[in-house]
Amino acid sequence: MRSLLDFIVKKAHAFLFILLEALSLLLLFGLNDRQKLAFMTSANRLSGTLLEWRSEVEGYIGLKGENRRLLKENAYLRERLLSLSDSLELDMVSREGGLFTIARVIDNSVRKDDNFITIDKGRSDGVDQGMGVFDSRGVIGVVGVAGSHYSVVLPVLNSKSSISCKVSGSSSLGFLEWRGGDPYRATVNDMPYHSVVSAGDTIVTSGYSSAFPENIPVGTVEKVEQQRMSYTLTLTVSLFVDMSDLRWVYVNTMRPDPELDELQRQE
Repeated sequence: MRSLLDFIVKKAHAFLFILLEALSLLLLFGLNDRQKLAFMTSANRLSGTLLEWRSEVEGYIGLKGENRRLLKENAYLRERLLSLSDSLELDMVSREGGLFTIARVIDNSVRKDDNFITIDKGRSDGVDQGMGVFDSRGVIGVVGVAGSHYSVVLPVLNSKSSISCKVSGSSSLGFLEWRGGDPYRATVNDMPYHSVVSAGDTIVTSGYSSAFPENIPVGTVEKVEQQRMSYTLTLTVSLFVDMSDLRWVYVNTMRPDPELDELQRQE
């Protein structure tokens, strides 16, 4: 015990340095949102590599379930191709520059107030800030920070996320946002008061922002509330995508249009 105390006293300067360094990092990344997003959410290459290794191990463990989902998805796509063979529209995949990059999810959270997703694609793969992310089931989020080889996605389950969407088959627009809590539900706010919408209707992307093409699935309307003071509707939406069950995603690598997105924010 005496030797331990002597050692601590002898190395007091080193311990003090480590303590002050840790405190300064805590203050820097705890109080600065930009630094916190870029560092703590693993946009840096070192953290991304470690998360990728961990994700590979988890991927092997969940391989059986993943294969089962891929089989179901392939069956669904074959049925859709057969039913739409006479009038198939290839608008989404034939757009000039409308390419989609496949990325793997290597880190994810769903139980926090502000959740983040890390994917294994970055600027070197054509991924950049503002690009939409989705999978075969529907919308996931938008790229918030793009590193060289990894990117951080702001999913629907993030208080800063706001995605332009509409009622399928109509022009009634609103913004998909999350109030926290339930990771399976979100709300569509600021939909016009006169909109014809009811429980069971499908919500899709509007195509009015450059992040997503039109008609990417979002979820199903569960409840419609009238906000009389603002003359708008608020919709409770059951999300199609289970954010806790993400492995592979698509990134809409068509370059975002800054002017269009700025106009959307001003509306």
